[in-house]
Amino acid sequence: ALSCEIYLVLVIDASYAMPAAVTIRSAVDKTAGPITIYVVDCGLGVKDKEKIRTSLPERHDVTLVFLNLPAESLAAELGAVWAKIDMMKILPVERVLYLDADMLVRGSLDELWNTDLEGSSIAAATDVGFPMGHDDVPRRRYFNSGMLLLDLATARKRLSELETRAREMKFARLRDQDVLNMHFAGDWAEVSLSWNAQGLGTYAETSSADRDALTLETMKHPRVVHFTGPVHPDLEMVLNPWVQPYTSKPWGYAGAPGHPFKNEWWGALNETAWAGWQGSTQYYGMCEEEKKKAIQVAITKFETRVQ
Repeated sequence: ALSCEIYLVLVIDASYAMPAAVTIRSAVDKTAGPITIYVVDCGLGVKDKEKIRTSLPERHDVTLVFLNLPAESLAAELGAVWAKIDMMKILPVERVLYLDADMLVRGSLDELWNTDLEGSSIAAATDVGFPMGHDDVPRRRYFNSGMLLLDLATARKRLSELETRAREMKFARLRDQDVLNMHFAGDWAEVSLSWNAQGLGTYAETSSADRDALTLETMKHPRVVHFTGPVHPDLEMVLNPWVQPYTSKPWGYAGAPGHPFKNEWWGALNETAWAGWQGSTQYYGMCEEEKKKAIQVAITKFETRVQ
């Protein structure tokens, strides 16, 4: 029988402390029963950890544990994006639910946690952007790695193989997502897109042969919303007349203009230790600074191209 306690894990550095607090707080608010949350620390400050801790509601059945990466890790060798593979080695449990820090939980995680993996190492939802992968990987069902339910006891049997593949594919187009798809090909159970609703209001609305085969209506009332895209989009992306609205995260300088759940994300943020951030002078200053950066990068690109 599965543990009635849910084990949740996030892997973050300081730049994702604030959105991670939203993911964690929303997961706890929507899910009854005992939850242990593991946060794999890829460079959090003391203040970051304290703010994440104080973002939790006062509940006796919720435990927060920060885990340090070992000195010899893929993250230390190749960069923090690879810590998602390192976590498989250091988590003190045999089954875990991994969530990216740009997610908002809108329904109880119980049903997802109790998914029958049917012998597979992981469960995941199809990638809405690339349902059958992209040009750099073999054409087959391709999952989004923002939400993974892992049977660690099974996955660990081939962990050294996964680490080797990560080193070989360290420059892969979609980094760890490409590596995980190559490694777990034929070894993943598919779950509803309602557990990892991607591209809402943006690319999920754009038709393609592969995307049209997906059951996109399950994302109408998503239980986990995934705010995909960059935090701070570049100028070309914001101005591209062929792809509007552009895809970006709610807390970046450009917001997430087409996203139906952006206001819900800000509402969830106001339940955390970062309450009031949206109206703050720091937020305004960050937006202005990032806008200037995006403009400067675009000018430099333009001048390089037009000699």
